[in-house]
Amino acid sequence: MKNLELVFLGTFISSLVLLLSAFTLLVLFIVRRKQIKATSKKKSRSKSKRREQKKRLEFLRKSSKRALIFFILFLFLGISAGAGAGYVSYYQAMNLSEKDEKAVVDGYYLISDFEKQLEAIKKGDVDQKKAAENIQNLGGSMASYSGLTASELNKEEGQLKLNRFYNIVKELGVNASAQYQDFFDNNELVDEFLSDTKKAKGYQSDVFKFYKVDQNALKKNE
Repeated sequence: MKNLELVFLGTFISSLVLLLSAFTLLVLFIVRRKQIKATSKKKSRSKSKRREQKKRLEFLRKSSKRALIFFILFLFLGISAGAGAGYVSYYQAMNLSEKDEKAVVDGYYLISDFEKQLEAIKKGDVDQKKAAENIQNLGGSMASYSGLTASELNKEEGQLKLNRFYNIVKELGVNASAQYQDFFDNNELVDEFLSDTKKAKGYQSDVFKFYKVDQNALKKNE
């Protein structure tokens, strides 16, 4: 998204410069038209002065025409650049930043692995030492989501969904890290965490729908 931010900044500044230039040219056009009217009204009996007046009028008309042409050109380019900046801003608001995209994808696999590990523990089909280590590692990775917040470039609704997802992943991680040794003798605790995992997947689903993330593509890499 950093590249997009640079594109937005570039198009936004270009739009301002072009529109300011267009405004300056419009002022010049208006000034020239007034000068043409004022010069045309002047009457002179002297041939040399009439010749100078004619040259002056020719210069003013050409200058006025150029100012009008460039005003229209700069106005069009300025509006186009502004529209481009607006589109980039909208795209950023409706799509995940690089940081958020990585966090969402990593979160998907962390929750999936955590759920599978819990289900294996519930069935009793695990090496307790290895499973405890896996839970501890997964819990630590999920707990690291405590430092994450959605990009402020995202739409407010999207930020809310992302932050809610990050928060529940963090809570899962913190709680799992604190109780990883208790899962093996307490099926109720396992069920409780499986329920929390389903809740996290619900928030995850909201994020996927809002940002149109292809969950099937993520499943293929599990």
